[in-house]
Amino acid sequence: MLPAALAAQTRTPKTHRLEATPGTVAYGYYWAGARPVLRIASGDIIDVDTLLTNNPIGLQRAGVSPEKIQDSLKAIVAEVTGDRRGPGGHILTGPVYVEGAEPGDVLEVKILSIDFSIDYGYNGCNGFIPENCDRSVGSRIMPIDRKTMTSEYAPGIVIPLRPFFGSMGVAPAPELGRVSSNPPGRHAGNLDNRELVAGTTLFIPVFAPGALFEIGDGH
Repeated sequence: MLPAALAAQTRTPKTHRLEATPGTVAYGYYWAGARPVLRIASGDIIDVDTLLTNNPIGLQRAGVSPEKIQDSLKAIVAEVTGDRRGPGGHILTGPVYVEGAEPGDVLEVKILSIDFSIDYGYNGCNGFIPENCDRSVGSRIMPIDRKTMTSEYAPGIVIPLRPFFGSMGVAPAPELGRVSSNPPGRHAGNLDNRELVAGTTLFIPVFAPGALFEIGDGH
């Protein structure tokens, strides 16, 4: 019989598929009191569906046709309302409970790959330094070529894409309550670190049982 530690090391990781639905997202917050939508073992792989930080009205206003807007985004914006939303604005998939993770541990998140589920993104200006933004300019829809991983910003200007998740984090300490998804913190969250592309690893301190990992806000 193998010792328990060795048996855990040789265990084949299980792959879980996690869709973004009204019942599997945290809309605008990280919170130790949130109900987990998935439980996994340490070392497992999550094939997770995430959504951009916008809404159907905003996308249509920017020029996206209604049929190109994901049904999941429409459903989440329509159904996740009231006290189920906020105080931040990001649609985060999760939380995911990692069996055995306890306060004082460190969660290792390996980003294996990032794929696009839609063929467009958007470019706009917002955030905590509004004076850097020209408010007269609206969001610009950016077409994405998923084969070449590029986007044509303007005729003759083609930008290579290195997608990353703007927000990845865990539940903050329970005494902090429900924390906005807008600013980053010790729990990570809205880091907006463009270096966190496929092939990189993020280490996050754990503050609540199960870590309660959330992810979203793709860039």
